Amino acid sequence: MSVDLLKETIEQRFPRLIVSGVDYNDARTALARIRTIDDWMPEWVRLGELHEGLGEAALEEGRTVTAGAAFRRAAVYYHTGQSVYFADAEKKFRVQERQQAAGRKALALSRPSGVEVTVTFDGITFPGNLRLPEGARRPPLVILNCGGDSTKEELPTLEDEFLRRGVATFSYDGPGQSTTWRRMKLRHDFEKPVAAVIDALATRSDIDGERIGIWGRSFGGYTAPRAASFEPRIKACISIGGFYDMGETWERFPASVKETVQFAFGVASFEEARRCAQACTLRGVLGRMRCPFLIVHSGMDVVCPVEDSERMRREVGGPARLEIFPEGNHVCDNIPYKVRPLMADWMANQLGATGATA
Repeated sequence: MSVDLLKETIEQRFPRLIVSGVDYNDARTALARIRTIDDWMPEWVRLGELHEGLGEAALEEGRTVTAGAAFRRAAVYYHTGQSVYFADAEKKFRVQERQQAAGRKALALSRPSGVEVTVTFDGITFPGNLRLPEGARRPPLVILNCGGDSTKEELPTLEDEFLRRGVATFSYDGPGQSTTWRRMKLRHDFEKPVAAVIDALATRSDIDGERIGIWGRSFGGYTAPRAASFEPRIKACISIGGFYDMGETWERFPASVKETVQFAFGVASFEEARRCAQACTLRGVLGRMRCPFLIVHSGMDVVCPVEDSERMRREVGGPARLEIFPEGNHVCDNIPYKVRPLMADWMANQLGATGATA
């Protein structure tokens, strides 16, 4: 089981590692040392510590650009290590805390830099990172919804695409994601925490609360259109690699994905997770959406069926554009040079960003 799970993990994650900011050479080094799935977290934590140390040394010498880049790598390496580890919840949580600490240091030193914003929702709080385009005055904003096993520290390379086009970004760890799982598990009605995110951001003087979009990958490719269907303050929506109905899709999920979802739901078995998954559906929801909707999917997606993208397009209540890339893997992480500019350009145009192209 361990060997198969490791093979599955490497096949699914290698393009994702690279596009999220993992150095190719580090990826090769780590994978050469990892023999079983039990080796995965220690090897990535070791590399995270290496880069965090480089960041601290650079910071002491006043080399802030170098330090920021090193802290960004450290954060995504810690994320990579903990993302497939479920044997010891407390040990996973400790690595997630290290991930967030490195991410905070990176956020302060990024160009453009950002600030952490705390969102209050249903008796808990969860963190998010707000970054503004340099020189922009009250720019539009896109909310970035993570997948079931992704976190805000995995998204800075994507944030950069929107920021270069004049769109502010807000990446966050909602219910069931990163350390937030300690306070609230993954839930089907993500429109509710998204509304809390908008409440926390819409009245800020440094963004335009009338021009808010939303983007989501994988599980976020479900939560983003669901939120846009219920929340009229969202003016544009992107779903990439999302599903239409998790209950219907459950049996085709790879074992590693089922394990991730089970942990996020906070249940003890795949069967319990499958029952929770049945509530995660867009059926009867998408007809409410009125904002422009971009659906991106891929022909080689082994997690979420490409056919679901056409179901989304058919049922949405507002204008929709569907782009399918036959050569793309799950979330098109293997062709970021095609999909990321497409999504960022589209969102910038929909929100009227100053950096948008015609």
